[in-house]
Amino acid sequence: MSQVAVTALLTITPGLEAEFEALLAPLVTATRAEQGCLRYEPHRTEEIGRYCILEQWQSQEHLDRHLDSEHIATFRQASAKSLGAAEITVWRAFDPA
Repeated sequence: MSQVAVTALLTITPGLEAEFEALLAPLVTATRAEQGCLRYEPHRTEEIGRYCILEQWQSQEHLDRHLDSEHIATFRQASAKSLGAAEITVWRAFDPA
């Protein structure tokens, strides 16, 4: 199994950063506790309403389980209600080894 790196770029409605960060905090805690999570680091960028999450997973299977997890579903539902549709761009890099 090869590791998977993910860079997720999220754009939210400007002015709702505090609300978004309140929703993000429990997601970060739950994700970091997941089996196979090697790195999960959210960052607020200099651009208003833009966030970057750097992720490293032991395998694609671990990432898939994360994406199907209850805390991801809860986050998606809560952020959709509170923030509208956030734009999310994801880049994945696979370790060729």
